[in-house]
Amino acid sequence: MKRGEKYAHFWIEEGILNFVYKPNAVIDLEAAKAVVKARIRFQNEISYPILCDIRQLKSASKAAREYLAESGCLKALAVAIVMESAYSGTLYKAYVNISNPSVPTQGFNTISEALNFLNQFK
Repeated sequence: MKRGEKYAHFWIEEGILNFVYKPNAVIDLEAAKAVVKARIRFQNEISYPILCDIRQLKSASKAAREYLAESGCLKALAVAIVMESAYSGTLYKAYVNISNPSVPTQGFNTISEALNFLNQFK
């Protein structure tokens, strides 16, 4: 298993890259770099809209969020972040407002809402 795959599962379905953090993942800067590297290698130089499910993510450091906002958007057409808890909502707000991702990014409470948003970028 490559280091990035230690933290998340990803697959492509109907033209959308699904990216789901594993339960209780703790993402620091090194983990963020590994995750992005693994995802880009998986995408094989093709850009996709990305559904990023952070519902089981335990935490992400400020440095990791900043890295994900910049380099995490490479080969992404748009990003929909699926979250549930108030904590994830806070993490999402910090990611969007402070880190300012470089592609259209929105947060959602359900996968179906996220997919509706991403379908316009396929």
